[in-house]
Amino acid sequence: MEDPMLADLRAENQRLREAIVRLERDAAEAERAVEDRLKLATALENIYRAVPDLFFQIRVDGTVTNYLASPTSPLYVPPDAFLGKRMQDVVPPDVGALTVEALAEAMGPAGRARIEYSLDIGSSVEWYEARLIRISADEMVIVVRNISEQRRDRETVLRLNRELEARVQERTVALEVAAAESAALQQQVIEAQRATLQALSTPLVPIARHVVAVPLIGDVDADRAGRLLEAILAGVQARRAAFVLLDVTGVPQVDTVAARALADVARAVKLLGAELVLTGIGPDVARTLVDLGAELGGARILPSLDQGIAYAMRSAPPTRRD
Repeated sequence: MEDPMLADLRAENQRLREAIVRLERDAAEAERAVEDRLKLATALENIYRAVPDLFFQIRVDGTVTNYLASPTSPLYVPPDAFLGKRMQDVVPPDVGALTVEALAEAMGPAGRARIEYSLDIGSSVEWYEARLIRISADEMVIVVRNISEQRRDRETVLRLNRELEARVQERTVALEVAAAESAALQQQVIEAQRATLQALSTPLVPIARHVVAVPLIGDVDADRAGRLLEAILAGVQARRAAFVLLDVTGVPQVDTVAARALADVARAVKLLGAELVLTGIGPDVARTLVDLGAELGGARILPSLDQGIAYAMRSAPPTRRD
């Protein structure tokens, strides 16, 4: 008969061996998890560096703690001039004042703010849009996009409109007796302005090979809803888009017409084999969509356009030669 003490020692030894095996297995799983997180972080950083936007991580007082920028996106000052410093102290005073106001707004209930400003970059003046998003009680991220081209296009359109209006005025003075002709010229101005506003009201922005974004700003009436659907369907077909990012951050309210338009877009995009990613839905818009019973056709809902871009870039099919 085996000594009871020896039996206890054998049992204790077996328990220790099993515990060691469990610890080794847990350690291996933890190591794999860390490796996976590092790979994901590297992939996300590469994606952000490929996007022309600038990304800044700041504290709520404006101190810059980190940044990401693609090689093609010039910085206003070198990194050592802004890392560890408050952003409002680095930029010109007028832009600094706007930054302070935006920081205060982003600390409010909405948790976000948006500003437009210009900077002297080299020998040219560049325009930028900055979106501030609070991600924790003491941290924010700022996404900065160069909108100089859009500003120049807008100024060109306004200049052409002013020229058209001047021509109308000149013809009106010269041909007072030709009221019909004057009215026709005025109508041309109105139609040109309407066409311009229509073109600018539903922009379709290519993000990547198979990803397009449609940022909506302002109310969506029946006329604009029709143009929205046409622009998205044409863009999906022309660019063979796999993802359509529809951002409604700038839509203040949603009525029955707007809800039906979103539902129509979701169904149409799905029929074309693409995925609709709806971003920027605020509490009021979400409540209205629920009250109206809007069917969004399985569209993916994400809090912000930045998260929508990251999801689409991560999920988009790999680039291949057509």
